[in-house]
Amino acid sequence: MDTDDRNAELDPPASAARRLLRRSVALAALALVALLVLTGQWWMTHSAEPANTGAHAAAAAAVLPDPTGASVWLGALVLVVALVVALVMAARSVRSYRFAVDFARRATAVTEYNQRRLMDFVELSSDWLWETDAEHRFTLMSEGMRIMANMDSAEFLGQHLWALPSLNMDAGRWSDHRQRLERHEPFTLLLTRHDLAGQVRHLEFVGKPLFSRGTFQGYRGVGRDLTLRIVAEQELRASEERFRTLVEGSFDWFWEQDAQFRFTQLATSPLNSSSTRLENVLGKTRWALAGASGTEPQWRDHVHTCEQHEAFSDFVYARKIANGNTLWFSVSGRPIFDDAGRFSGYRGVARDITIERGTQLALADSEARYRNTFEHAPVGIITVDAAGRRQGVNDAFAHMLGYPKAKLLGRDFRTFTHPDDRAADDRAYQAFLTSTISSHHREKRYIHRDGRTVWANITVRALRDEQRALKGFITIVEDITARIVAQRERRAAESRYRRLVDVSPDGIIVHRDDRILFANAAATRIFDAAAPNIVLDTPLSRFFPSRPATSADGRLSAGQVLPRAQYRFTGLGGQTVDVESTGVVIDFDGGLATLRVIRDISDRVQAERALQESRTRYQEVVESVNEVIFQTDLAGVFTFLNPAWTQISGHPVDASLGQPLASFLHPDDRGRARDLFEQLKAGTEADEVKELRIRTTEGEVRWLEAHARRMSGGEAGIMGSLDDITTRKVAELTLKNVNKELEARVRARTAELEASNRELEAFSYSVSHDLRAPLRAIEGFSSILQEDLADRLDPTSRAYLERIRAATLRMAHLIDDLIELARLTRMTLRRENIDLSRMVGELLTEMQQETPTRIVIADITPGLTAHADRALMRVVLENLLRNAWKFSAGQPQTHIAFYAIREDEEVMFCVADNGIGFDMAYVDKLFQPFNRLHVGTEYAGSGIGLATVARIIQRHGGQIRAESAPGEGARFSFSIGH
Repeated sequence: MDTDDRNAELDPPASAARRLLRRSVALAALALVALLVLTGQWWMTHSAEPANTGAHAAAAAAVLPDPTGASVWLGALVLVVALVVALVMAARSVRSYRFAVDFARRATAVTEYNQRRLMDFVELSSDWLWETDAEHRFTLMSEGMRIMANMDSAEFLGQHLWALPSLNMDAGRWSDHRQRLERHEPFTLLLTRHDLAGQVRHLEFVGKPLFSRGTFQGYRGVGRDLTLRIVAEQELRASEERFRTLVEGSFDWFWEQDAQFRFTQLATSPLNSSSTRLENVLGKTRWALAGASGTEPQWRDHVHTCEQHEAFSDFVYARKIANGNTLWFSVSGRPIFDDAGRFSGYRGVARDITIERGTQLALADSEARYRNTFEHAPVGIITVDAAGRRQGVNDAFAHMLGYPKAKLLGRDFRTFTHPDDRAADDRAYQAFLTSTISSHHREKRYIHRDGRTVWANITVRALRDEQRALKGFITIVEDITARIVAQRERRAAESRYRRLVDVSPDGIIVHRDDRILFANAAATRIFDAAAPNIVLDTPLSRFFPSRPATSADGRLSAGQVLPRAQYRFTGLGGQTVDVESTGVVIDFDGGLATLRVIRDISDRVQAERALQESRTRYQEVVESVNEVIFQTDLAGVFTFLNPAWTQISGHPVDASLGQPLASFLHPDDRGRARDLFEQLKAGTEADEVKELRIRTTEGEVRWLEAHARRMSGGEAGIMGSLDDITTRKVAELTLKNVNKELEARVRARTAELEASNRELEAFSYSVSHDLRAPLRAIEGFSSILQEDLADRLDPTSRAYLERIRAATLRMAHLIDDLIELARLTRMTLRRENIDLSRMVGELLTEMQQETPTRIVIADITPGLTAHADRALMRVVLENLLRNAWKFSAGQPQTHIAFYAIREDEEVMFCVADNGIGFDMAYVDKLFQPFNRLHVGTEYAGSGIGLATVARIIQRHGGQIRAESAPGEGARFSFSIGH
């Protein structure tokens, strides 16, 4: 459109006046020219005419009129009239033109005023204006951007939007946006970037294309700052999620009361085993629920606090329920006031403390039993603080030393110790302080009140807190004075017992330097010798191929006891014998020798072998059952677990042994587990049954029914079974009544979930049927066109048809990948032991057969196995290997490696290549669907493969990560989980 046309459109009256004026002036000029022409003709006619005085002239004048003069005057008259009309029209045109000019001037002023007002509105509004040229470079960016978003508008001028830095856009998104611009479509774009202060801003650009006479001129639109709205929405979602997590994860009750202290709301977790029917609570006061009038001493102060509209905390009361049991509650509340400051009720939380109250009563009973045991124990018991001062002693210890208790309390533990034993006490105390030892056992001497020596056998055990800091000691003192006296008396009688050696059923020998010096009759019989002198002539190494420690060893000294050992040898008669041997170093015939007792244990060894076979069969049975079979010590620390433990909890057996059962339990059930072990430690003979919750490695809480009893026999410990009753507990909890509000919420959420599932099913049906049909039609018709019109199509048309067919094939593959991703997500895991190395080799062989011209160097570590789903792991490895194959195609030689590494006690399987790599700045987008780091025209693919890999690895409980740099290849590492 030219300038005059634009002016005519903007100012119609002035344009019409100018056209009328031009036409009037042209008409007047034409009339004037015609008048001048006629005047000239008339003049020429009269000046050239000769004087006719003759008869012919007179006759002619008489016969003919004067045509020239009349016509001239008539023409002149007409021209004069036309000139007058033209002048009148010109005058009217001039007047119209002046009016139009004045009107246009006033309209221009009004337009400029409205435009200035509009620009003021734009500058002051929350939006700003922008324009781009046909090349999509910004030509206008109003100052509203600086005011509202704290960004420099000059930074945008002359720039493409995608050339500016952003936080939320990647190459794929920019590519989609630029394709929309090329199609001249309206768009709305959300862009995240930093402002001048370095703060993150969320900007929305809305634009539409501009055309002039069918020619694309650029884009015009508005921008606005959505940061406050997006941040508010994020904070609102986080706040709602925190509150929902708080309610669902808490076993407390959240309640509200009106101004008359009557309950109006009550909510708790669906998993709360002590849920209360809402209709039994609403409209009642707390004291009415407890069956009190509110005037009892316990309730009087609480009611007064509520009437004064004051906050209260940890108010404890009891309430009997329908089955006759008593429940204890601890409640805290805060008053609620409306906007006018009027009291409108209370809001707070309540907690069931029945178990804690029971624990307190049990603790008081346990303390009473401990005090009774402490005071009446037949052995001395001493409690000592961390500084070494006696805090408590029982009657037995006071009687042992002959002092009253008051004389012993508060004194250092070394007081009344024999001087020769104090150094040993100091060494033991220092070892306790440095945590070198946790218990100490030895013999020591005390000085009695009357001065005599008291021999005692003491056992000291350290008491430490949870941080392993020393809190004190408990010492058991056994009076062994009589035993020491008896030992001295026995030494005097040794000579009498020496004669009894030969009648001992155990073999007794004395040897030195591989030479047997003495052998009793039992030893002669064990060595299968005819007479004792035959044994004396035989070297010791004849019977003990691996020579036991003897007195010849320089590290042995007189009186040192040699460890018990078991040997097998062939006797002199050829019979194989199993023996058990113990020894002691003695002085014998002027030198050190070894006295060794040999016991024939052939029968016992055979019995032990039979027992071992029986244990093996028992172990096979134990490992095959689905119940967890366990053994613990009296403190509840695992000493045995069967493989069912890993199936239920996810924790490996090896890592769980040595750990207390309570460490795997839900925090609320650890007290119940301690009660269970305390009851078993108390010596109960019956089986104890408890229901406990355990948290698996995947974060799932499962219910277990524990059957436990104390082990009989010599071993001190607890054995039992753990049965997974999660399904039963879920059914029990589901059958419990919940309040009406929660039922409504559950129904609403269920309806939403069903609607979502129906929409998902409809979408899946549409993807699998409705979308495939048009794609097949497009591909089929384009194929028919390409075949039927191949000779009549120009190269451009054929290229278009080929692009249409390629696009339909890509979309069909994309639909297949989406359906496959959904199917893999819902598949049931069937774990088994898989040879991953063999699977990688098979996949690489298949890819090599597809492109036999490729030069590929494969480095596969053999023997790498995993416990996983075979079909899903093949999908993982095929996607990773085909990625490596695809992105290393440009290398002269393709290097692909498969190996494993260990990181933080976890095995990571790695697939590495020497391909083009990628920028680690976009690694977070790598495992998301439809995110591609490379242009699709260079490398085929739908962007679903790595997302599928990530989903499968997550379902196995593992993790996956990628490491790369542009031009340096890539490495994908993943773990399988347990």
